Amino acid sequence: MVKSRVAENGRQIKRGNKKKKRKVLKIFLFVLLFFIIILGAVGGKVYFDLKTAVTKAYVNPPTQMTSISLKKKEPFTTAILGISKIDGKDVLVSANLAATNPRLQQTTVINLSTSAILPDKQTLLTLYNSKGEAAVIKEMEKLLQVKINKFVGRNFDQMGELVQAIGGVSIQNANEFSAQGFKFPQGTVALNKAEEVAAYFTLLNAGDTKKAFARQQEVVMAVVSKLKSPRVLIRHYGQILTAFPKVFKTSFNFGNVKALALNYNGAIRIKKINVRSSKVAGQSEVTAISQSNLDLAKIQFQESLK
Repeated sequence: MVKSRVAENGRQIKRGNKKKKRKVLKIFLFVLLFFIIILGAVGGKVYFDLKTAVTKAYVNPPTQMTSISLKKKEPFTTAILGISKIDGKDVLVSANLAATNPRLQQTTVINLSTSAILPDKQTLLTLYNSKGEAAVIKEMEKLLQVKINKFVGRNFDQMGELVQAIGGVSIQNANEFSAQGFKFPQGTVALNKAEEVAAYFTLLNAGDTKKAFARQQEVVMAVVSKLKSPRVLIRHYGQILTAFPKVFKTSFNFGNVKALALNYNGAIRIKKINVRSSKVAGQSEVTAISQSNLDLAKIQFQESLK
């Protein structure tokens, strides 16, 4: 009788420990999915390393943003802009807006093509070239009629550092090509080193822009997928934290990150909203987003914040 009670108590302790471990890993995974890294209420070197990584990645937002209380668990929006250097010039290659809502327990992500012509007859790409990140953020606010609260910038040219940090990724390459001394066959390609990723992202010619962007997105998705593995997080956490501020810059400070880990860890479910674009007649490489398609996406996005 006594032995059975002791055994049952032991099993309860083990289950309790497993639940605690799962909770910590869930918090870590959530923040990584939002390009912010934290491991909850832990101490010692891990806590210090996390704080250092987030502090190095912190920047003032490109423009004034509407403040939000993360402690009160308010829904908030985050502009996520991806930049890559092409022919020695910074180019906007991706523009996403995320709505994180703890009540719905989800984060809704909308992607706006940087090269598609918008209803006001301009593109985010040309807007970035002329006026920078601040103008792009203001344009996103106007298009979707929401206030943006936070900012995350992704440096695609440094994405190889993160790929190397997690032990490499495997992707599906649509077309065989060679760049910077590396050959990439059609089909499954393993990318392990930062130099390989940089070569894979190479703009091969003037008509390769969309394909290069597709390659970048393929690698990003492979990285996100691999970061879902608790084993990867635990095994490579030091390398990930070292690479993090090289790849990302963000207006989330360390206090914000702790508030996210405590109050938003249920919002890890991702919902995507696609904004349809159509080819412009007589211009095979040019696409446009109609006002009606934008309105459909706008309504969905606004609902995700309620």
